[in-house]
Amino acid sequence: MEEIANFPVRDSDVWIVTYPKSGTGLLQEVVYLVSQGADPDEIGLMNIDEQLPVLEYPQPGLDIIKELTSPRLIKSHLPYRFLPSDLHNGNSKVIYMARNPKDLVVSYYQFHRSLRTMSYRGTFQEFCRRFMNDKLGYGSWFEHVQEFWEHHMDANVLFLKYEDMHKDLATMVEQLVRFLGVSYDKAQLESMVEHCHQLIDQCCNAEALPVGRGMSKTHSKTLLGEVARSSLVTPRVC
Repeated sequence: MEEIANFPVRDSDVWIVTYPKSGTGLLQEVVYLVSQGADPDEIGLMNIDEQLPVLEYPQPGLDIIKELTSPRLIKSHLPYRFLPSDLHNGNSKVIYMARNPKDLVVSYYQFHRSLRTMSYRGTFQEFCRRFMNDKLGYGSWFEHVQEFWEHHMDANVLFLKYEDMHKDLATMVEQLVRFLGVSYDKAQLESMVEHCHQLIDQCCNAEALPVGRGMSKTHSKTLLGEVARSSLVTPRVC
C-alpha cells in the first residue's frame, strides 16, 4: 500500500473511484465521452478498460500507469484513505459515484457467481451477511461512501449518485462538464447528453444478467425485502 500512497499524481489526472458494482462501467463511458469529446460509435469499438486502468490491479501495473501520457484517466475501488497522498492534497480531479446498497449487493452477488476465479456458491442471504459484516474484498461499503462524503465539498472531488444517472442524466452531464473544465455550446451539450443516453442503454443491455441460477424473480424480490428490513438501509448521504 505504500507504493500506492506514494504514487505520483498529476494535476491533469482524472480519477474515477467507486465501491465495486456501483456503476463503474457506465460512469467510465460517460466520463470518457465528456472529457474527450469522443464519438460514441468509436467508444463502442474500443476496449474502454484499456483506456482507464485500475490503480490497484496487477495489470497493467503501477509502473505502466506512471508512464501514461497526460491527461490520464485512472480508476480505483480503494477507500479514500488508501488513495495516493497527492489526491488528499487536492492534486487532480476525483469523480466518486455511490449506489444504493440494496441494488449494489444484488449486482455484487451476481458478479461473484459469474466469475470462475471466485466461484461463489453461497446463498444470497449468506452473501448479504458477508456484505454487512465487511467480509468482501474492499471492506465496508458504509465506510467507503462515508469517507468520500466527508470530502464531497473539496474542490477536487465530485460526488455523484448512480440513481441520478438514470433519473436526470442531463444534469449529471452538465456537472461533469463544469467539473472537468470542458466547453460545449447548447447544441453540442444536447448532442452529448443524447450520446450518453445511447452509451448507457448499450451498457445496460450488454451487462444485463439473469436473476441467478436457482433463484427465481419472486425469490429475488423476497430476498430484497429481507435486505430492506435489515440494517442494509439507504445511505446517510442520499
